[in-house]
Amino acid sequence: DGVPPLRTALPLYAAMSILNRVFFAIVLQAAAQGVAAAAGNEKTTATTTTTTIAVAALPRWRGFGPGTACGRQALQASFSKHHAVQGQYVASVYACRAMCEEGSNSTCTGVEFSAATSTCILLADRVRYTHHSPGWECWSMASEETGHHTVEVFIMMPLDTVSPYGTITHPTGLPKMLDKMKSAGADGLMVDVWWGLTERSPKVYNFSAYRTVFELARDRNWKVQAVASFHQCGGNVGDTCNILLPDFVYEAQGIWYTDADGEEDKEYISLFADEVLVGDRTPLQMYDDWMAAFASEFSDDLGSLVTEVMVGMGPGGELRYPSYRLSHWTYCGIGEFQCHDQHALESLNTTATAAGRPDWALPPNEAGGYSNFPHDTEFFTTGFQTAYGEFFLDWYSGALKDHGHRVLGKAKAIFQDRTQISGKVAGIHWWYDSKSHAAEATAGYYNTNSRNAYAEIAAVFKDSGAHMDFTCLEMDDSDQLAATCHSDPQGLVMQVLDATSPLGFPIGAENAIQRFDEAAYQQMASYRDQLHDFTYLRLTELLTSRENLRNFRAFASVMHGGTYAEDEEVHAEVAEDAPQTQDGNEKAAEQSVQRQPAEVASKDGTMKAALRGTACV
Repeated sequence: DGVPPLRTALPLYAAMSILNRVFFAIVLQAAAQGVAAAAGNEKTTATTTTTTIAVAALPRWRGFGPGTACGRQALQASFSKHHAVQGQYVASVYACRAMCEEGSNSTCTGVEFSAATSTCILLADRVRYTHHSPGWECWSMASEETGHHTVEVFIMMPLDTVSPYGTITHPTGLPKMLDKMKSAGADGLMVDVWWGLTERSPKVYNFSAYRTVFELARDRNWKVQAVASFHQCGGNVGDTCNILLPDFVYEAQGIWYTDADGEEDKEYISLFADEVLVGDRTPLQMYDDWMAAFASEFSDDLGSLVTEVMVGMGPGGELRYPSYRLSHWTYCGIGEFQCHDQHALESLNTTATAAGRPDWALPPNEAGGYSNFPHDTEFFTTGFQTAYGEFFLDWYSGALKDHGHRVLGKAKAIFQDRTQISGKVAGIHWWYDSKSHAAEATAGYYNTNSRNAYAEIAAVFKDSGAHMDFTCLEMDDSDQLAATCHSDPQGLVMQVLDATSPLGFPIGAENAIQRFDEAAYQQMASYRDQLHDFTYLRLTELLTSRENLRNFRAFASVMHGGTYAEDEEVHAEVAEDAPQTQDGNEKAAEQSVQRQPAEVASKDGTMKAALRGTACV
C-alpha cells in the first residue's frame, strides 16, 4: 500500500539516480582527500583527479526542441524488440532521460518524450536527423566525439550585394544588418563574386567593390566564403538580380548547353566546350586566369580572412546540368537532358564508337519534356535499365564528373596550401523516392541502377582536396508533395552524408529556401554533428526583424554546441538588444513571415508558394 504510483515513482527514481551519482562523487572526493592528507603534498592532485571522474560520469544531452520527433531510422528501431525498449509511462523528460542513463539500458543513445501522453521511448540507434511532430521532444545522448562538436554559421549575402555598376547596393543599411547578425552569433559571410562584374574585358579584372565587402567582414572579425560565380545571376530559383556573363563570352556561338528542341541556355558555358577556343582562350583557361587574378588581389587575406573559395561549376554555381530551366519547367517535372549541342554530340559519338556501339551515338528520344513525370516517358519507365540506358547515363554523368575534376584541378593548383576550396552539389529531392531518380539523372546525377551518384561525386571533390557543399537541410519530407512527387529530401541528405563520411572530408551545408520558423531551424540543426560549416540563405531585412533574429540566434547557439533547451537566456538577450524599426512596422513584418514550410519570402516581403519544391541554389 505504501508504493507510490508509477508516475510519481519515476520522477523520484530520476532524482535518486542523480543524487546517487552526486553522493558517489562526494565519497570518492572525501576518500581521495583522506589519502592525500596521509601522503602530504599529493592532496591537490588526488582531489583534481576524483573531481574529473565525477564530472565525466554525467552524460551530456542534446535537445532538438519541442515539436521534434527523432529520425525515422531511430523511431522504427525504438519499436523493435531487439534494439530498444517499448514506450513506457513517465512524468517528465528528465525521468525519461534518467531511464536511458541507467546502466541496464547501456545501449540507449537517445529518447523521445511526449508530455501529453507521458510516453518515453528509449532509442538504441543514433539520432541521425529529426522531423517536425507536435507534442514530442527528441533528445540525443552525445558521445565524446560529438558532444562538443561546433559548426560555424555563415550568412549568405544578397545576390545583388554588388550592383551591376560595381558599387555596394546598400552602403548604409548593409553594415547595420551585418551588426545585427554579428550580435546573433554569425561567424562570417558568403558572397558571390560575379565573373560578369569583375572581368568586363578579357584579362582586365576589378575586385574593388568586393574588397569593400571583405573589409566589412574584417571589421566584425568574421571569415569570408568567396564564391567564384562563373554563372549568370537571373533565371534561376530565387534569383533577384540580372548579371550576365561577360560580353566577350555571352556573345560567343556554339558553346552553350542545348536541349532536344535546340534551345540554348546561357547561364553557364557548356562543360562540353571546356577546351573550345573563345577568342584566344578556352573556358578552362578563363576560369584559371580569373582565379589567379583573385588570388593575387587578395593574397594577404587567403587563409585568414578568406577562409574558403567555392568554385562555381554550373548553373546556380552548382556542379550540374541546367536540366530544370525555370522558363520551361514547373515543379515537379523531371527536366530534360542537356546534351544536344555540337560538342556534346561529338563526345557521345566518340564514346559510343569506342564501345563498339555507334548506334548509341544519340541521346534518348523518349525521355519526355521539362515538366513530365517519369511514368509519362518510356526512358524513365524501362529504358534507363537497358544496356543503352546504362551506357548513356554513365556517359552523361561521367562528363559532369570530368568537368568537376578539370575545374577543381585548376583551383587546387592556385589555392592549395593558401585557403580551402569547395564546390556545390544540388539537392534534387523530387523523384528521389522512385526507381529511376529521373530528376537527378537529367541533372547529371546517376543515382539508379545500383549506382551511388553522391559517393562518386564526393570522390571527385576528395581527389581535388575540396570540401563539398550540399543543400535542402531545412526540408522535411512532409513539405514537398512527397506522395505526388516522390520527394524525400531527408533521405537524400542522409545519402549524401553517408557517402561523404567514409572519405573523411568535411561537408558544408545550406538551406534551400529562406525559412524563419523554429521547425526549419530544428531540422537544420539536427544534422549538426555531421557538418563542418553551415551557410544560411539569405541576409534580408525580414531576417533581421526581432522575432526572426531571435530564432536565428537560438539556431546559431545550437550549431555552436548548445541545445535549444539552453536558449531561454539567449532569447531574452536578443529581445533586449534588438533595435526597433524606424517606421514602427516591425510587428507587421514579423506577422508576414508566419508561414507554411513550403512558402518563400519574395524580395518585397510578400509570400509566394510558387517554388514549393526547388533544388537548392
